[in-house]
Amino acid sequence: MSVQEHRTEAPGLANPVVSGLRDVGWAAGDIDTALGTPVTGTAEWDAFTASWEDLARDPFMADGGDYRLRRYSEFDCTADEVRLLPHKAYEQAKEINRLNGGVPRLFEPFSDRVAHGPVAHTLLSWCARQLDETEDRGPRTWYAQVFQNRILARPGTAGKPTPEGVHHDGVDYVFTVVIDRKGITGGTSSLYEALPDGRHGKRIVSVEMAPPGGFLFNDDVRTMHGVTPVVPADGESEGYRDTFIAVLSRRP
Repeated sequence: MSVQEHRTEAPGLANPVVSGLRDVGWAAGDIDTALGTPVTGTAEWDAFTASWEDLARDPFMADGGDYRLRRYSEFDCTADEVRLLPHKAYEQAKEINRLNGGVPRLFEPFSDRVAHGPVAHTLLSWCARQLDETEDRGPRTWYAQVFQNRILARPGTAGKPTPEGVHHDGVDYVFTVVIDRKGITGGTSSLYEALPDGRHGKRIVSVEMAPPGGFLFNDDVRTMHGVTPVVPADGESEGYRDTFIAVLSRRP
């Protein structure tokens, strides 16, 4: 499925992001269409995406892999305001993340330019607005745990965007934007039915999000997600896949 086949907002039509999240637990599209104004290709976007060249190696990979680079920060978000929270370790229960869970993981934070910049704030406030409308309970604050990820593809070593396999993140919603893809094949995102026993059921959809700005937004309770490994494309010696990922939870 092409992301362009599941368009977001259009004049005079219901918001397909909200409809998708409500009706089937997911929506996909491109962020410029969703916002109704271009963000990709702007000077602000160029400064935002350039920061992926300054990510640190993830030192917490229990599989011994050195293919993931990342930074991590947390925010409180509403439809009108995004506030950076004090930096702390990212934690997941072992039951949620069988590979890397169960230990505090203190990643390098976002640079000030990203954390306080217009693109990150635009994306996160847009997420809050979609979720407010999806749940139709009035404005609320959303707790966003946010990653800048780069997955490397090198000869003889597959880069794994989801090294833990098909999984939940233990939150309410997951928003993923593809920033860039260079010299790779793979990196297809799939959603699966979440079964009551913690396993995943049948595949619901597979999406290869196109950069810049292709996104997937999914309900982390109703669905589970996974991404196929990335490997160098024919004729390429290496490559990478860059993403901006926000996992969002309701504030009490």
